[in-house]
Amino acid sequence: MGESQLEFTEFETEILGVARRALVVAPVQKIRVGRSRLSQAPTPAKASAIDSEILRRVEVWPRSVDVVLLRSWGGDESHSWGFDADLTADEVDALGYAIMRDQLAFYRAAIHLGVFAMVATDLSAREFDAMLRATTRLSRELGARAKLGTATAADEADRWILEHLSLWTTRPFDEFVLQGLPELFGLIDRHRSRLADLSAAGS
Repeated sequence: MGESQLEFTEFETEILGVARRALVVAPVQKIRVGRSRLSQAPTPAKASAIDSEILRRVEVWPRSVDVVLLRSWGGDESHSWGFDADLTADEVDALGYAIMRDQLAFYRAAIHLGVFAMVATDLSAREFDAMLRATTRLSRELGARAKLGTATAADEADRWILEHLSLWTTRPFDEFVLQGLPELFGLIDRHRSRLADLSAAGS
């Protein structure tokens, strides 16, 4: 894949007396997603090249990873992830939907590797709103399949992931680590049994 667009570091903290570990992923280049992503022919959802690199790193990381924290801002514009600036509002919505649809494959694969939460921090309002709308749309589509009795086991897993573990925030990374991480691990602990079932079911 050539030179990596991402930097991987480990973050460890203690929450309620328990050591918790996260893999922090930050862009080392200016990564922009645009019309070329929309021009791709529809295919069965699969992890993107960037997501696949994250999964490979998780798999070979020397210690188990509880959470993956995806930074959208690495300190300046040259170390950031986002949408191309010239996209129309409709294109932004379409791009958010395409990314979120494919990210479900990423979520399932990560859970299979023992990762129980992924959070994208530092998002601009534009990207955050697009991903939130995409999450709502996908959840409704999966809910409709469930009502019709045509939902697959993967659909049920995806719906649960969207409702519980699809985590996007405009909060800066440092602020999220201090204020949001304890709540996140509380969420993981409450749903640990269901997460273990998803992990055992594979990707």
